[in-house]
Amino acid sequence: MRMIKTATVLLMLSGMLVLSDCTTDDDDDTTTYGNWTKVTPFKGVKRSGAFSFTIGTAVYVGLGYNGDDYLSDMYVFDITKGYWETKKSFPGTLRERAVSFTINGKGYVGLGYNRDLDEEELGDFWEYDPETNEWTTIDDFGGTARYNAIGFSIGEKGYVGTGYDGNNTNSDFWVFDPAAEVGEQWQEIVSYPGEKIESGLAFVINGKGYLGTGRENGSFSLDFWEFTPGVEDVATTWIKRTPDSDQSDYDEFKLAMYRYDAVAVSVGSKAYIGGVASSGAIDRSVYEFDATTFLWNDRTSFEGSARSLAVGFKLDDRIFAGTGQNGSSRYDDVWEFKPSQEYDEDN
Repeated sequence: MRMIKTATVLLMLSGMLVLSDCTTDDDDDTTTYGNWTKVTPFKGVKRSGAFSFTIGTAVYVGLGYNGDDYLSDMYVFDITKGYWETKKSFPGTLRERAVSFTINGKGYVGLGYNRDLDEEELGDFWEYDPETNEWTTIDDFGGTARYNAIGFSIGEKGYVGTGYDGNNTNSDFWVFDPAAEVGEQWQEIVSYPGEKIESGLAFVINGKGYLGTGRENGSFSLDFWEFTPGVEDVATTWIKRTPDSDQSDYDEFKLAMYRYDAVAVSVGSKAYIGGVASSGAIDRSVYEFDATTFLWNDRTSFEGSARSLAVGFKLDDRIFAGTGQNGSSRYDDVWEFKPSQEYDEDN
């Protein structure tokens, strides 16, 4: 049986969001802002490779792998309540490394990997309705079954592409329209123009997607592209945003991009990236991208244990991250990042 392509180095906690590394100098005194604090742990068992999607003030987390078994359970954390609740388990094939996104108050989960199956790569998609607490099958993905793909939503549509299908690394891209007729919900659009990648990442700022990182044939990609979805007669466009090598922030950009199985979460006009780096060491580093200036800067590293295949999310402008793995160990802890709080190494 072919084994899954997996990170041999551990990615830091998913959604490693460090909103500031600000310092103020007063003679010899330096104050650093931004603090990580442990909060209520995830209700389910320890796991890695779970999905997460946010709807309103709540995040939904489910599926994944605990080192022995694939998991079907799902839980919701509503920031207005402050605790985790059990929701209806996922009824489809169990998996890890799925893609997920939210459209019009519903969650969507699909693709992924299950090493216990004859066909290890998955291509089905599911819709979750929080009002009814029910899962419903929707059209299968339009491309080949795969994992380590990229998925995100902009407006009332979802976008999925790249990834590994068991034979090839891909660059194709597809748009999902939940309002379309059954059988026509997926349409292929302009392919990702960078290198074919798996284990890349995407984030959305002001209605535009940004894609980068990942690897192909063991090599890291330095491609970084801006995606603008097509609207009516306006075509989908891709603009390369890789900085010139003589730019002052080029070294920071390289360190941010030279990684795979990385994660990114956007807050306002900025996004924060971290993950398995090319150095081959456990990496807690975080880099900030500013969509208003297209500049990159290094930021404060995550304070918890380094880990891979975790989840990160933003609720009501508060930042949380949790679960994941470090070697054979899995986690169920959750951390909140407080960007304006004075840093306290003991807290």
